[in-house]
Amino acid sequence: MEEFSEKLGRILNILTFAGSIIVIVAWIIGHPLFYTSNGPVMSIFTAISLLFLAGIRLAKRYLYLWPMTLSLAALVVVGGGNLSSIMMLTSAPAVHVRTSSPIVMTSILTSTGIILFCTYQLLIFLRKTPRNVFILDDILIHLALVPGGLTILGHLFNNPTYLSMGIDPRVGISLLEMCFMALFATATILENKNLFLWQFLRGGTGNIVIFVALFVNQFVAPILYMLFTGGKSESSFGPELFIMLGGVFATLGFLLIQAYNQNKGLETKDEFVI
Repeated sequence: MEEFSEKLGRILNILTFAGSIIVIVAWIIGHPLFYTSNGPVMSIFTAISLLFLAGIRLAKRYLYLWPMTLSLAALVVVGGGNLSSIMMLTSAPAVHVRTSSPIVMTSILTSTGIILFCTYQLLIFLRKTPRNVFILDDILIHLALVPGGLTILGHLFNNPTYLSMGIDPRVGISLLEMCFMALFATATILENKNLFLWQFLRGGTGNIVIFVALFVNQFVAPILYMLFTGGKSESSFGPELFIMLGGVFATLGFLLIQAYNQNKGLETKDEFVI
């Protein structure tokens, strides 16, 4: 099962890498995929970031002489570039975002997710996922999925706050971009069997059901709330944001408690053996 998961993870990384190349080429030749001036479009910068992230994994896997320092440098460049993008969009959006410009910047939500993935990948390259109470690797991956969850609300209810920037509707997370991020996130989880999530799920069907319920609740609860309130578009963040964040914190809190209990159990066994 683990070998199949790792193989599937590599396939997803290859798809992400190849797909990113297609998106970049489409931008270069002047025909971006699924381009629209009235909605979010997958930015060429997002494609470049995913190209680097997936490419680094594939290079580390298949190129035996690939230097670790080059991987670390590329991750820092990608993370720094997306952090710079966030700073530009938050400090002076009117200067850097123009509907007349042929260049579409990466959205703040997308850049946040990419930075979290970069941080996770840096940690993985520097050390294996440790078995301790603070499951940092699991937390980083989980938080990287939050921007996509918020964007689902934007697409389902045509909510401009979660869909794209008002100053330029092209700057946002498109459905194509969501697919790419989902592929990469799935590959990330499948390739690392040291994540606490896998240890918890191996505990049996009950654990699987509990985690699935908590994970799905993060996205279903705010959707149900918006359906109950009529799904009206708001110009600012509403209760649905805090409902989703509450679900995220509940899931992470539950996993942290389980990690604490497991770690405490292991310490007790070690003391008994001594």
